[in-house]
Amino acid sequence: MSIIRRIIKKIIPSFILKEYRIIRFDESQIIYRGSAYKNFLQEAVAAARPNVYGKAKQTLLKDIKKVYLTDGTRPDEYLLYNYDSKDKKERDQYMPQRLKDAILCSYYGDKTAIVIGEMRDKYFFYKLVKPYFKRDVTKVESDDDRDAFNVFCNKHPRFICKIINGGCGVGVRVEEVQNEKQINGLFKELIQQGGWIIEELIQQDPSISAFNSSSVNTVRFPSFKHGNKIVQKYPCIRFGRKGSIVDNAGQGGVFASIDIETGTIITNGFDELGHEYECHPDSKIRFNGFAIPRWNELLEEAKQAHMSLSEKQVYVAFDFALSAKGWVIVEANWGDFVLQQTALKRGLKKEFIQMLKGYE
Repeated sequence: MSIIRRIIKKIIPSFILKEYRIIRFDESQIIYRGSAYKNFLQEAVAAARPNVYGKAKQTLLKDIKKVYLTDGTRPDEYLLYNYDSKDKKERDQYMPQRLKDAILCSYYGDKTAIVIGEMRDKYFFYKLVKPYFKRDVTKVESDDDRDAFNVFCNKHPRFICKIINGGCGVGVRVEEVQNEKQINGLFKELIQQGGWIIEELIQQDPSISAFNSSSVNTVRFPSFKHGNKIVQKYPCIRFGRKGSIVDNAGQGGVFASIDIETGTIITNGFDELGHEYECHPDSKIRFNGFAIPRWNELLEEAKQAHMSLSEKQVYVAFDFALSAKGWVIVEANWGDFVLQQTALKRGLKKEFIQMLKGYE
């Protein structure tokens, strides 16, 4: 029996698991089954290891399947972490997404659905940390939101729309309306497509937008709260690619790790295919050694934002952007450690568990 199955079977009550899968694993339960898993596996290997053929490729595929069944490591994680060049001891230091989720489920117990639900709903989370957004926000879920949407559009004719419970940058779009007819038409369209959070555009600091001006480039900031104690470690920064409005690695973005003490980028950049870059592939700005401006302000802003949340929100991965108004929250979630473990080229399972327990 795999470690994931043991953790889930022994620690998480069945009713919590069902609720949790509805919220978090709904897509992955479909992706990683039968022929769908086989197709995903083949596509991942073709993209990340295009020069592996024949017997070597079959050996690689077999090992990826074995690891997935053992500890839940996805094919893309296996390839990003270069498991094919690591021994078992090195592999065991890594924390795949499914193990991280299982650890958090076991930690939160019967509070799991509430804890993740507060962050999954982007508008609900916005209301919890509204002072740290520093921009206008509204929502479109029902006809009751029409008046607020009209007021918002008249004040901000160009804005960003996000699926209210979406993730990974999927469905994010920038809209522009110039008259009442366009406002009404867009409202009707959004209502038909489900719930949306509507946000004033962030005017990004020039030093950060220089890497890529078409996207809001964000710092992924893991934070752990135990009473009045905040533990902040392993931040990373994400940059979009030319023409993209999002910085998510899953949408082609590039990421790098940051030193928590100095705010300086300490690695090269990476993408989700495992490509490594000394400089941003479009702007040619060097990653390693770049100092993030106003870093101490971010440390304090993140601390205050986390302290404003309830005690049950022990682990939060904030996404912050540096704007003309200072550091602002973009959103937050149960952030995976895929970016950090990839950029640092080492596993952080032990460190994550220690921070969850309140140790630095």
